[in-house]
Amino acid sequence: MNFSLLENSHSKWRDILVIGKTAERDGRKCHIIGITLSDEAKLYMIEPYMEPESRNRKGPRNHRRMLKEHESHEYSYLHCSDFCLGGEHLKIQGGMGSPMYSDNYGMFQLFFDMMSAGWTIPQWLKDMDWDNLMLLTLNMADVEKLPGFTPQMPITITHSPNPIQHIIEKTVTLNTGKTHSFCFMDHHGDEVFCHINSVALIDVWKNTEEEWKDPKLAERFSPEQLKEAAKHRHDALEQCCPKGMCYIGIEYECSKNYDLTFHSRQYLKSRPEIHQGSSHFLMMHLKPRQETGTHGLPLKGCVIQTPVPPDTTQIPAELFLYHEKADEWTETI
Repeated sequence: MNFSLLENSHSKWRDILVIGKTAERDGRKCHIIGITLSDEAKLYMIEPYMEPESRNRKGPRNHRRMLKEHESHEYSYLHCSDFCLGGEHLKIQGGMGSPMYSDNYGMFQLFFDMMSAGWTIPQWLKDMDWDNLMLLTLNMADVEKLPGFTPQMPITITHSPNPIQHIIEKTVTLNTGKTHSFCFMDHHGDEVFCHINSVALIDVWKNTEEEWKDPKLAERFSPEQLKEAAKHRHDALEQCCPKGMCYIGIEYECSKNYDLTFHSRQYLKSRPEIHQGSSHFLMMHLKPRQETGTHGLPLKGCVIQTPVPPDTTQIPAELFLYHEKADEWTETI
């Protein structure tokens, strides 16, 4: 422990607005503490947090098991997009959630300053163990002055949740240069049709070299920045897709507005590799060449990031999961 830790945790507020309201939905409570204003405005909330279940299970820890076990914590309010106090609209532009550990000294200061400004801790929250709580910090855009607030004033919150993930594990054989159609049952019990318009091998190294030749990059970045970015990209490619190997690009249509994720069965059966030195992660997306596919539906793209030889013609794969867009909704507290 030293003073530099305290110095880095210390914050100076230009203004503080205490809200102190609790929202309850589906048996879960969330408490809105208030807003601070310094260089930017931040909204603070406390909600329950549950540690993921223990993963000490027997059997090989392959990619399939890891993907199925990966469960992101559902923050009730992290993906809010609009916060309205009475008639005052405050736009939210991102945020973060962190477990309430006892060594977060900046959090102690926030709570003390909120209490000094009039915040009363609700009874349901007083005796809860901090290990079971999460502090959400939401950033607000373009706030020069905090709005007025009274306890009688309604609060309207707009939620813009992330897409919902559903695991399918539907076996499908992909053939390069050929189309293919199949169907699967979604979580609603509806039959969904998928039409694969194309399966092609992607020479990632060749595509990367062409990207770096784009003259627009030199207009946006310095030579030093471009050199550093190129090195990171090169290191990532060497770890993920050795030179001479290819990735698999899929263009597909779906009868429902789902984003599909395919994996090779080889990848799902394999175990994660441990790279020596620094580890680099490369995520690729495929933008279809046109907006509509052969069946008149929106054309979408997916990349299977399993390295395969350039003469590959058949890929045993799975439609592993799909993402369903979640509708925006509002609540009034």
